[in-house]
Amino acid sequence: MLVGDFGSERFDTNYGSTGKEIRKNFHGHLTAWDQVDGRMVIVPGIASKWELSNGGKTTTYTIRKGAKFHDGTEITAEDVLWTLQHGIGSQARGYSKSSPGITYSTIMDKIEQTGPDQVSVTTKIPSPELVVYISENEGGATQGQVLPKRASLHDEKDVTDFEAKPIGAGPGKVVKHVKLQSITFERFDGHFYQPANGFPVDKRYKFKELELVQIPEEATRAAAIRTGEGDIAAISLATRKQVETGGARVIFSQEAVIIEAFQWGCFKPQYPCSDKRVRQALNYAFDKKVLQERLMGGPEVMELRGWWVITPSTIGYSPELAPWPFDPNKARQLFAEAGYKTPTNPGGKDFGKLVINANQDPLIAPLMESAQLVGDFWSRELGINVEIKTWDKANFTTQRAVAFEQFDGTISWTAQNTRLDAGGVTRNYHLNLQKGGPSARHHADPELFAIVEKALTGIGQEGYEKNLNSMYRRLREEAYDISAGGYINTPYAVGPRIKSWQPYRVAEYASALHTIQLAP
Repeated sequence: MLVGDFGSERFDTNYGSTGKEIRKNFHGHLTAWDQVDGRMVIVPGIASKWELSNGGKTTTYTIRKGAKFHDGTEITAEDVLWTLQHGIGSQARGYSKSSPGITYSTIMDKIEQTGPDQVSVTTKIPSPELVVYISENEGGATQGQVLPKRASLHDEKDVTDFEAKPIGAGPGKVVKHVKLQSITFERFDGHFYQPANGFPVDKRYKFKELELVQIPEEATRAAAIRTGEGDIAAISLATRKQVETGGARVIFSQEAVIIEAFQWGCFKPQYPCSDKRVRQALNYAFDKKVLQERLMGGPEVMELRGWWVITPSTIGYSPELAPWPFDPNKARQLFAEAGYKTPTNPGGKDFGKLVINANQDPLIAPLMESAQLVGDFWSRELGINVEIKTWDKANFTTQRAVAFEQFDGTISWTAQNTRLDAGGVTRNYHLNLQKGGPSARHHADPELFAIVEKALTGIGQEGYEKNLNSMYRRLREEAYDISAGGYINTPYAVGPRIKSWQPYRVAEYASALHTIQLAP
């Protein structure tokens, strides 16, 4: 498998932004996901079950008997207790580079072993989405993967020793690691997710070995597929013809990724985005179909459905959750009503410079070009002076997690994975710091805080999907997210040695590798 970016190559993801293809093969999670009756759902993993109590503040995991680490030792409740304390305990914010780690450490009350095979997590505010947000399915989550207990929660020598000889619980055991080049996994026959442990599906590889090779250049990955040096590679449609003329084919991972474009610090009145009319105008002022056709490769790749990380597979979706229509007249009207001049209304006040912070990302090859295209629309339709500021992806991710105030008054333009359940990421962006939540990064609206809190505390209760849908539609109306288009189906080049493969939906990484059948 040819991968564009390994990230930091850390096997303990509290210390770096590691590529998902690495951690999804190496780690086993407390909760997993699978396709049941055509729909992706959360299912038991290393935790055989979980229960909510204390008004949604406490999640209790029952640890599966017989689940093993790669070294053959059994996973215990003590390992899970240490993993959770290490990753989301209140002290984790002092060293964690994991966004979920920082989020939950901020609202953590206690993590304790409450029985010989049970571990309970209690937060200061109701957090019933925790079980989903740190599950196997959560593409962006860097928590929930169970590690062997170490001597301390945070010690440099312990970390170094672990990284030198990493031990996980996923389907692949690391047998070779050449930094910045390749990681080789061997099939772990003892992987817990198999029929012998009561699961309906066997998620062990149907092949002996998986080698991940880091090749940043897409053209090189495509050429390697053509020559048989690789079997699977993430590509864009720019190289599709090159791949298919070489005897390979393209498989799409459906509903995989979106362009996330948030306006930051809009609760501060000195920024134009504090006015809802400005936020809505920006959404109306560019043509999503041009983005779809000119850059993304047409409707086969980008479908103009869904809003933010919400797609038809997301709990709480409805057709109203769609990209804003292109209506430049409406955009200019709203802009003028907010007091700003436009090309057709020169009497207003100056908007000033609008900075778009963007980075290159192999998940969406033309990500930087899409930011420039939308910026050109805003310049033409609204007369805004737009500047595209380029960031390194790893640095940008870290800065957004630990020092997000520096982005106030700007727009972030990044690739983001879609969600089966978007409750956790909604909490991360839209709950109030003063009430114990991680931060209000965009607004300080008490009514919105109340709507979000009510919806998120109803997980598992009657009317939960309806409440989520109502919350998402209200957040869409508030327009803190630019709604840069619909969702993107990620294309993969697949060589002739791969007989068949059925990736999961809402997974922007190479998923469901247990479904790969090799040609005879």
